Amino acid sequence: MIKFFRRIRYDLLGKNKTGKYLKYAVGEIVLVVIGILIALSLNNWKEDLADQGEETRILGGLKQEFETNLAEVSRNIKLNTSTRESTIALIQLIHTDEPFANQRYLDSLLNEVYMFGSFDAQTGLVNEVISSGKLSIIKDTELRSRLTGVSGLLDNLEEDYIIRNDYYYNHIIPYLSKYVSIINQDKFMNFSGWSESYESNKLDDSPFKQKYMDIDLLQFENLFAIHKVNNDFVNLDEYDLKEFFTQTLEIINTNLDLKE
Repeated sequence: MIKFFRRIRYDLLGKNKTGKYLKYAVGEIVLVVIGILIALSLNNWKEDLADQGEETRILGGLKQEFETNLAEVSRNIKLNTSTRESTIALIQLIHTDEPFANQRYLDSLLNEVYMFGSFDAQTGLVNEVISSGKLSIIKDTELRSRLTGVSGLLDNLEEDYIIRNDYYYNHIIPYLSKYVSIINQDKFMNFSGWSESYESNKLDDSPFKQKYMDIDLLQFENLFAIHKVNNDFVNLDEYDLKEFFTQTLEIINTNLDLKE
């Protein structure tokens, strides 16, 4: 084909038909440009198809990841709500005339305020999408914004987990250990909130005498009042995350529906 066009040019020049040659040359340039544009369009079309397929794959993976996180944070909310209610019940108990009369009830509450939960969110695909530069493949701008913002919410939650856990182990456990038997709470331990199959061997009650009369009730009250506040901040973060996961899943599902 190139030799054919070249021969035409030589013929026109050889016959001194310069005007026709210039017209032909311009036409040849136009054809070349059109060919390049068509090639670029085809290449862009192929890239768009590849991006659409990758976006569908990413959306499907994000759907699974966020569904798992939603289920986990919902489970955790249940555990930490139980901790809050038990902490309130414990504070109300020590306000009574005989707060240590029912040792079994006291031990059950002390166990329940300890059974708070935490969870590690799955963010493998979110991190991969951001670090690999594939975020731009996702067309939905709101979804892109949510994917970059989830780490901030998780960081806030992790900070409140640390504050609550450190306070409980550094202040409450050392205080209780001086006056009550931690072993006596073991019979109330229930791991069903974490595992459906695990069962622990229960310890026998302690043979040692409890030192209830030595407990400073005001200090006892303050310790668990602060524990309640620390746990409330965890609950607040988890409720925010649950709403975030729910709304993000709705956006992901909407985008997936548009691709069907």
